[in-house]
Amino acid sequence: MADERAWYLIARDETDKPVAFVHFRFDVDFDFEVLYCYEIQLIQAVRRKGLGKFLMQILELLAHKAQMKKVMCTVFNNNYASRAFFMEKLRYEVDETSPEETMVEALYDEEGYTYQILCKKTTQKNKRVENSSPPKNAASNGD
Repeated sequence: MADERAWYLIARDETDKPVAFVHFRFDVDFDFEVLYCYEIQLIQAVRRKGLGKFLMQILELLAHKAQMKKVMCTVFNNNYASRAFFMEKLRYEVDETSPEETMVEALYDEEGYTYQILCKKTTQKNKRVENSSPPKNAASNGD
């Protein structure tokens, strides 16, 4: 958390007490510019009220504005609430860089992979608007 590339988004209550935070970085992952969410924490009293979703939507907006290709995070397989939050509520998908357990690996590794890498691609739209008619103040060529 002390990395100089780390960014934090902190939510506070009306008494200025921190109630939630997100630790993230702008990074490059397999040649793609990404915003990587390393951690999201909310105190129990503010969970299931939309704050976590709101904080992640802010990260998605930041990623879009910074022209990142996707927002990524790592989720432990045994953290069912976190997996449901990201995959069902926020519609994140398993990223192509997430390790997949093959049958051979499963035979030799009792624990297997304990996590998945999830992502949500940003929507980069072309903001240029093509207009077929000339501007109103355009000079005439004399025709």
